[in-house]
Formats: sequence, structure tokens, C-alpha cells
Amino acid sequence: MGENYDYISDINARKFCWNFKVYVIRIWEHPSKFNEKEIGSIEMILQDSKGGRGHASIPKSIVKKWSGVFQVFQMYIIKNFIVVDNKTIKKPTPYRWILTFSHRTEVNHFMNPTFPLDAFVFKTIPELLTAEKIENSELFDMIGEVVGKHDPRELVTSKGKETKRLVVVLQDLEKNRINCTLFGEMVDEILPHLEVGRLEPLIVVIQYFKAIRWNGHIGQTSVQSHFEISKLHINAELKDVVGFRDRLLKGAPSNASRISQMSFQSGWSGMEEITNGSALVKTIEEVLSSKEEGPIWVAGTIVAINCSKNDWYYKACRRCPKKVETPVGNRYECDKCGHTHGTASIRYKVEVMVFDGTGSISLLLWDRETSQLCGKQAEKVLEEDGGREDEYPLTLDNMMDRRLLFKINVKAANISGYDQVFTVMKICDDEEVVDKNLPKNFDGNSSMNMTENGCSNSLDMFGNITDLNTDTDPDAQYTMDIREDSITSLKCKTPAKRVTNGFRSGSSSAIQNEDEGQLSTNKFSRKNAKKQKSIMIDGEN
Repeated sequence: MGENYDYISDINARKFCWNFKVYVIRIWEHPSKFNEKEIGSIEMILQDSKGGRGHASIPKSIVKKWSGVFQVFQMYIIKNFIVVDNKTIKKPTPYRWILTFSHRTEVNHFMNPTFPLDAFVFKTIPELLTAEKIENSELFDMIGEVVGKHDPRELVTSKGKETKRLVVVLQDLEKNRINCTLFGEMVDEILPHLEVGRLEPLIVVIQYFKAIRWNGHIGQTSVQSHFEISKLHINAELKDVVGFRDRLLKGAPSNASRISQMSFQSGWSGMEEITNGSALVKTIEEVLSSKEEGPIWVAGTIVAINCSKNDWYYKACRRCPKKVETPVGNRYECDKCGHTHGTASIRYKVEVMVFDGTGSISLLLWDRETSQLCGKQAEKVLEEDGGREDEYPLTLDNMMDRRLLFKINVKAANISGYDQVFTVMKICDDEEVVDKNLPKNFDGNSSMNMTENGCSNSLDMFGNITDLNTDTDPDAQYTMDIREDSITSLKCKTPAKRVTNGFRSGSSSAIQNEDEGQLSTNKFSRKNAKKQKSIMIDGEN
């Protein structure tokens, strides 16, 4: 009599001695949260004979023991797991549990499979395009032919970490199309296959990708990779790819080039996006309560600049936007492009507060839009007035009180509250367009309750932060901690003067910056968030 095996659908936390016969359909290394160069864990997706899929994890303490043991699409008998609850937002399987390896876990490679492998669970393009709502937590597979490509772009995160972004167009057998965004190493993997004049079909399987819909139900739907779990299979010798190719080429082959060079619609100016009806403008209050990821436009006034002497810029490679660290000897070397130079380029990275009458929001402006608003390049500003003690350069005040439209990228971290700074992708400062899109009850002059004859002890733009007590407590600090490495305070010591010490407040063209801002993120300090909340409560009382 054969051995009995458990099914993934039966997993629960009340049992330890589990015994599975499964395929490994996806395996990836997850970096340590303390050091990205170290492996924090090995993650796997398993499939049993009923088609059930489970998530297994090998913790760092035993990674060395199991590294290199497993191969994708191979069958194994695995015994003895510790079952833990999966707390992540995006779950690669429909089940809540993770099977965690321990020192007692046993593994045997089963060379003669006893049931078929179903490596992918495909979602169709029409399913996504016609869906009433896109589930941000869902990860899925898709197959299609690459029929279009955009130019790859360099991205720099708020930490100065450089990555790449490439959009390709996928098409199914019924000629339905959808944009697919690739990041990081996937860009390098597919670029050699996107040569001009290609006559053979380029068929890809995207595994564990997510869907994004811009501006809710009326916007454009696309798919994109999701960190390490996502996998790109390019013209792989898989049964699904072979079947797709056979049906695609059924009939006379075409002599025409199969991949077209595309141009970004997002290359439009901000004014064009809005006036052509391809953008939806929301209030800040709506953005802060939104549960959907993707680009959103907001209109408002820059009322504060949250930076101090040295955190309004970063040092970058002179050939690409990659941040460069301490020079080696007398030269800076770029880890990405390999370029070396005696000096680094200075680029803007400025955090501002924007107010629209419904609320306030923290936005991160990168080099392109900051240069336009300030009227000077960052290097020139640093040279001319970057030496002010404990304060950012006066040139940045050129942005104060500007009414603008901001195209921001809402990420999962923004929705969860972990990251309270939203990255700006594009801006528009056409006065007529901005005024038409401001909230109806917005009064730009009410963003700061300040007069020429005195300084009020309240800032309307912050809502919950009041009573600065400028006359009786000049040393009081009201901290708004937006980034872990950039904590500043609001002070007002003398009448008729703007706030100093790093956080300044104040009451036709369009600039895009998707290549710098798409993935930018700032970590939110939990410790100081508690402090901020306490200060807000004190202010209300």
C-alpha cells in the first residue's frame, strides 16, 4: 500500500508532522532586512496533486543547509514543518499559512513524478481589462507575445539605490493588449531579445505579477513585477509556451517585424494629460484615504519645505542618476554603470508639504521638477548659498506658495501608513489648469495664518498641529517625522518671519520625472511617529 500524503488545502497550525508530495513551482531568495547583500530566507511555492498551492519558507538560520537543494518544476517529498500565519499583504497563494522549515524537516527528491505539473495559473488580459475592481493583493501568471517596447529608464530610490524600468506590450491570441512593466534584473534579461527587425515571435510567461489600475475604474490597467517573487520566462521550452506558439503561427508566417517601438503616453505634459481627460484629479483628503495603488493627480500649494542644510540634495554619478557613496581615493565610482569621475553630480531631493484646503500631504520632489521651480541647478545652488548654518539654501524658497498640480505615485507602503511621503512623478504649473482643478472651497491665502504685523500661533495647513506658543515657549518643538533620517521641527520665535531650522512654511510649464520617482520611497520611523501622534494630541488639548 502506498504512502499517504497530506494536501495543502488541509494545512493548519495545530499539526507538526506534515507529509507532502509536491512540485516546487517557484523558488526565490529574499534579502535580509538588515543587509540587502545577505540572504534573509529562501521562499518557495509548492503544488500538490490536487493543484493546491502553498508557501514554504526556509529561515536564515538553516539557509546554508538547503541552498541549492531544490530545483524548479521538480517533485519532492517533504516532511515536518512548523506552520505559521502569513501576515504579508500580497500573498502568493490563497491560503493564510506558511510552511516553515526547521532542523527536523526532511526532504527527498522524487525522480519519477506520479501526477502532472501545472506550473501556472493564467489570468487573461480581458479578465483584467474588464474587471470592475483590481485586487492589489493578488499575484498571478500571464502568457503573451511581446509586440511593443518602450525605452528603458533609470530609476533612483530615495535611498540612492538605482534600478531600471522597462515597459513592454503583451498581446494574446485574440489580439488583446496590455502594458507590462519590468524592473531591475528583468530589464537586463529581456533587452537582448528586443532587437529591431525581429521576425520570430517573442513569447513570455510572467509569473507572480500584480495588476495596477491608474485612477480607479476609469483608468488604464497594466501589470508589473513585484520584487523577488516575480519571474520572467522568455521563450522557455514549456508546454504552455509551445502550445501558444503553435496556435500563434498557425497559417502563413509574417515577414514583418513583430516588435514595435512605442512612445509613452506619459510623455505628455501634465497639462495635456489633464486637458485630454486621461487623468483624474483628487483632493488630498481623498488621496490619504485611498486604498488603490497607482498614479493620482492632486492640486495644491507648497506651504513648507522639510529639509535642512545637507538633506536637500544627494551625490550622483555624472553619467546616470545612481547615488555614489564615499569616493575611493580621489575618484567616485558608480556601482551601476562603472563610470568613474573626480567629482560627483549634485542632484535635488527635496521633501515639501502641500495643502489644498482638505488636508496636507508630504511629497518628494526630485531633480527635474525642483530645478524648474527653483530656477537653478542643484550644483549652482550648493556653490552659491549652500553654506548657511543648519538651514537649507534660500533658493529653495522660490518654490514656496506655488500652486501646482502634482502627479504622485501611491504605493502600498503609502496606503499602509508605513511610508507617509508620496513620490512626485510629474508636475504642472499652468495657472489656468491648476485653478480649474483646485478644490471648490480652497483658499490659497488661508494655508498660513500669518500677517505682516505678527505671527499667529496656529498653522491651519497642519490641522492637528496647533498652539505653537511662540510668545511663552520659544523652545517648544512640534516634530513631524516623515523620514527616519530627516527629522525637523517647527519653530516661530519672532513676528513676521517664516519658520526656520529646516522646515519653512508659506501659503506655465509641465515637468515629468517618472524615471527618477517611480519607485522612490522613504522609510517611516515608527518610534517618532508615536512621538508625532503624542504632539498632535497635546496640540488639540
